[in-house]
Amino acid sequence: MGKPTARETVEAFFKDWETGFVGAFEKWMAEDAVWQNTGMPDCVGYDAVMSHLRKYNEVSQMPYGRVEMINIMSEGDTVLTERIDHLWGDGPETHAAKIMGALQVRDGKITRYSDYLDISQFEPEKY
Repeated sequence: MGKPTARETVEAFFKDWETGFVGAFEKWMAEDAVWQNTGMPDCVGYDAVMSHLRKYNEVSQMPYGRVEMINIMSEGDTVLTERIDHLWGDGPETHAAKIMGALQVRDGKITRYSDYLDISQFEPEKY
């Protein structure tokens, strides 16, 4: 069995959200990963990515997700996604967000994860 393609890596990363963001990020993020979200500061490096993720989980109380993929395209190490992220905590889905994303993969790990979205979808009164 050979090394997974960039697309296979990204699809596995998103599938792993269903059992928890922390485990998925721990498994798939590279040591030098960069995580970028519209309206938030960039997270540079694995420790910064994980710290931001833990803060997100603490504030949102939604540590799980399921990706509804609308479109996915890949070329080389770059994967582009159009998707709806369905998020929840200890109960049924509580939030869904439309997102465009760009991810880069090296040696089976995600080195750049950038999401472009209307950040107002995550305002507390919209949860």
